[in-house]
Amino acid sequence: MSSALVLGANGGVGREVVAQLTAAGCAQVVTADRTGDVDHRVDVADSTEGSGYSRWLAGLDRGEPVPDLLVWSVGVYPRVPPHAYGAGELRAVLDSNLTGFLMFVGALTRAQRRDQRQRRLVVVGSQAAATGGTDAVYAASKAGLTAAMKSLAREYSSLRLIANCVSPGPTDTPMAAVMGDRRAHYEKTIPLGRFNRAAEVAQVVVWLLTQAPEAVLGAVIDIDGGLVRR
Repeated sequence: MSSALVLGANGGVGREVVAQLTAAGCAQVVTADRTGDVDHRVDVADSTEGSGYSRWLAGLDRGEPVPDLLVWSVGVYPRVPPHAYGAGELRAVLDSNLTGFLMFVGALTRAQRRDQRQRRLVVVGSQAAATGGTDAVYAASKAGLTAAMKSLAREYSSLRLIANCVSPGPTDTPMAAVMGDRRAHYEKTIPLGRFNRAAEVAQVVVWLLTQAPEAVLGAVIDIDGGLVRR
């Protein structure tokens, strides 16, 4: 099986994606994140010139290999209302969840124009992009991810880049801890009656990377226990 790159590999969903790709026989899984036992320790929220992330992306522009299977599973979720955000906090969420992705997209699409190698990209979004959620800034950042993915699917599929998105509802990962004692209330609103398991989200990601027909393009697949029902 082809090589893979998982950004956000130390998160709950990212770790499951890495494990499942490895179990499926992926020849090489390259990992990147801010923390953890990863191949590339980069802060995707730091877009400044000379940052570790910028230098890493510059390496892709210089011709370092871009794997065939790509996963963006980066995200922070403060879960605060917009009136509680300062300018710094707002930029931190947007830089991590959206700006970092758009920087990666720039390097990826330049590579795609150079070699037109068949690649698949799966973006881990959120049902907050459809419902608004409880954190307007987070929801906006995830909606931006979805829009960017759709643009990639439209403009770069002719260059053999197949892009899709999974849209998880509440998922049992460390990020869900911010819900605190409100978790029981949220579970009652989900028809399935529980949060997703990270492994369930990863299963759909790996299917999109390895088995889905090419005609599944520019799609947003809800994984939310029936919460959104669109």
